[in-house]
Amino acid sequence: MLGLNNKLDSLQREGKSINVAIAGVGQMGKGLISHMRDLKGFKVLAVANRDIERTAKIAGDLGIKKSEVFVTGSEDKISDKNITIEKIIGKSGVVNENIKKQLNRAVKEGKIIITNDLFYLSAIEDVDVVLDATGSPAAGAYITLNSIACKKNVVSLNVEADITIGPILKNFADRYGSVYTVSAGDEPGALKELYDFSDALGLEVIAAGKGKNNPLDRYANPTTLAEYAAAKGSSARMMTSFVDGTKSMIEMACVSNATGLVPDCRGMHGPKANVSDLVEIFKLKKDGGILEKKGVVDFAIGDIAPGVFLVYTTGNEIIKKDLKYLQLGEGPNYLLYRPYHLTSIETPLSVARVYFYNEPTIVPKGGLVSDVITAAKKDLKAGEVIDGIGGYTVYGLIELYKNAKEESLLPIGLAEGSTLKRDIKKDQTIKYDDVEFSCAPLLLELRNLQDKSFLG
Repeated sequence: MLGLNNKLDSLQREGKSINVAIAGVGQMGKGLISHMRDLKGFKVLAVANRDIERTAKIAGDLGIKKSEVFVTGSEDKISDKNITIEKIIGKSGVVNENIKKQLNRAVKEGKIIITNDLFYLSAIEDVDVVLDATGSPAAGAYITLNSIACKKNVVSLNVEADITIGPILKNFADRYGSVYTVSAGDEPGALKELYDFSDALGLEVIAAGKGKNNPLDRYANPTTLAEYAAAKGSSARMMTSFVDGTKSMIEMACVSNATGLVPDCRGMHGPKANVSDLVEIFKLKKDGGILEKKGVVDFAIGDIAPGVFLVYTTGNEIIKKDLKYLQLGEGPNYLLYRPYHLTSIETPLSVARVYFYNEPTIVPKGGLVSDVITAAKKDLKAGEVIDGIGGYTVYGLIELYKNAKEESLLPIGLAEGSTLKRDIKKDQTIKYDDVEFSCAPLLLELRNLQDKSFLG
């Protein structure tokens, strides 16, 4: 990231900007719009969200005048069975030429596009980078694939999509000359910085993890957390995904897929720990710790949050002496600790890195290493509809992809909207054959292609 500030200074002095389009106006999306309008070297050209009126209100709250916006919408395309990989890739997306002309004319007139159509973002000629802040695997599939078809780069805050179809999205991006990357700022990006640092220096990674800042309650739901979420200024569903552990599973699966580190057990250990405890807890069982093996991802509940950590070691005796001299401990294990992550506030760094260097921040190395499987939050009956991440019916657990595939376990990114064919007991994992799918057709097509394309 070094030197990006200087490059942005130069870009602004030249009268140029990195032009972005943003999908999603939740907490992160709204923050991105506000932040990037204030930053040197960036310009927001368009914003997409299902609710146009809400988006327009947010724009007004941010000081954007009605005269500065061009509002346009269309019918929902995410559930359209006629939109396939073949119809998007290689055909410059699915937006007709008349709409493209309207969008580009509005941008040339200095307007900000506000729309409910995710496809419109990448149809704008001057857009350099599309930002996905939706948090929806289905939306992520459409945003990213259409952006790639239109030769746009994608920075994704949608980790839910990445752990579901990230490898195949990267594959298409590589083949068609775009960059796909998960954003800096969330725990996966922050941890990738620590991992790259230690790996480049030849240090052996024992465990990489994040701090969880609330107690783990697998059975939390939007009703039980409504008051707590309101006090935090968060949506009840988002807060539920944090408290029931699903978000931690998703974030650490993203790290696993980007680094090759693996969960030590299904769902990880998630011990209660403070920063000072980490090197003692995250070591092998034979040495008094909790781990069966080295090279794992995990999380800890305690004062680590909102930070991330990496426990490492070295076999080099001279380096051990240097680490002791530098007051990093007696060994044999040592700690790297980043005490913060700035979520979407750091996203502009990923956007700039893509724009100037064509480099991702964090992206799958190949096929999935880890998956996030679906487990019942309560006793479920045949005919019930799974309401997805952060809801009342299910929670997620990280598992090795090869194990999940062998057992035909349902990825949580595909679960929402599916109807159960049989009764499922509380805490029981749900399999593909247990559900009638109702997820977005393109999302399922991409996942099926990914499963056929990669060995994992």
